Amino acid sequence: MKYKRLGVLIAATALGAAVWSQAAIASGAYPDKPVRLIIPFAPAGTTDVLGRILAKKLTEASGQPFVVDNRPGAGGNIGMDAVAKADPDGYTLGMIITSHAINVSMPPKPSYDVLKDLSMVSVLTLSNNVLVVGPNVPAHSVKELLALGRSGALQLSYASSGKGTTPHLSGELLGQMSGVKMTHIPYRGAGPAMVDVMAGVVPMMFDAITTGEPQIRSGKVRALAVTGKARSPLLKDVPTMEEAGLPGYVVDGWLGLAAPARMPAERMKWLSEQVTRIMASPEMKEWVEKQGMIVANYSPEKSAKFLSDQVSQWARVVAKSEVQK
Repeated sequence: MKYKRLGVLIAATALGAAVWSQAAIASGAYPDKPVRLIIPFAPAGTTDVLGRILAKKLTEASGQPFVVDNRPGAGGNIGMDAVAKADPDGYTLGMIITSHAINVSMPPKPSYDVLKDLSMVSVLTLSNNVLVVGPNVPAHSVKELLALGRSGALQLSYASSGKGTTPHLSGELLGQMSGVKMTHIPYRGAGPAMVDVMAGVVPMMFDAITTGEPQIRSGKVRALAVTGKARSPLLKDVPTMEEAGLPGYVVDGWLGLAAPARMPAERMKWLSEQVTRIMASPEMKEWVEKQGMIVANYSPEKSAKFLSDQVSQWARVVAKSEVQK
C-alpha cells in the first residue's frame, strides 16, 4: 500500500510538472531551459569575451544557463549559418559582427540571408579603425596625406590584416571618396602589417584601435584619423575622418546579438529588455571603453535598420572596387 501511494505521488508530481511546463510555455515564460549562444569565432577574441560576459549576465537574470558554443570558420559564416537555420524559439542566439554584413558581397556568398534569416536583438557596441602612417611619411593630417598622393610624391599603398576586412575596405572607401589611387597590400594579420608600416616598407594602414594604440602611444606610427562617427575613448585627441575633411566617411566596427528570424515577439521583448539593462550598466560601459569601443545598445528595430544599412554600404564599396577579382 505504501509503495502504491508513493507511485501515485510520483505520477502526480510528474503530471504536475508537465502541466506547469506546458502552462509556462503557453503563457510565454522564457527561458525555461538552457539557451545556446553561438560565437562564430575562436575563443579569446573581443567577440568571444563580450559574448561570455553577456551569457553570464543573462544566466543570472533568468536562472537558466546561457551556454557558449564557439563555431569558428569561413569569416564567421559557419557559426552564423547555424543560428540562421536553428528553430526560431529563442533558444539559439548568435554574436554577429561587421564581417557578417560584408560577407554578403564577398565570394563565396554565405548559405544564409543575413537580412531575411536573422532577427537582430541588439547592436551592442561600436568601434573605430584608425588610419596610421609610418614615422617617415611627411603627413600630419589626412589632407596632407591625400595631397601627397595626388601630386605623385607618395604612392598611397596601404597594408591591412587581410582581404575583405574592415581595415581593407576602409582604404577602399578612402580611395573612392577622395579620388586618390589606393593600392591594397594584404597581410596575414595586423601584426605583420604593422611591422612593415613601422619599418617604412608600406606607408600606411588602417588598424583596429586596440592593436594600433600601443604603437601610436610609443611614437612608432602616427595616427591621422579614426573611422567612426565619434572619436574613440582610447584616442580622444585623434579626429574622425569626417572632422579630417571627408564628410560622410564613416566605417563602424560593431558587435551585436542576433537570433533566427521570426522569433516570438514576447521572447524577443524579454531578451531585448535584459540586454538593454546589462549593456547600460556602469560595469559594462567601463569594460567596453577599455576595449576601445563605445556602447551602442540599439533596440531590435534600430539594429535591424543598422544591419540593412551596413549591408548596403559594403555592397556599394565592394561593387566599385577590385575586391572580388
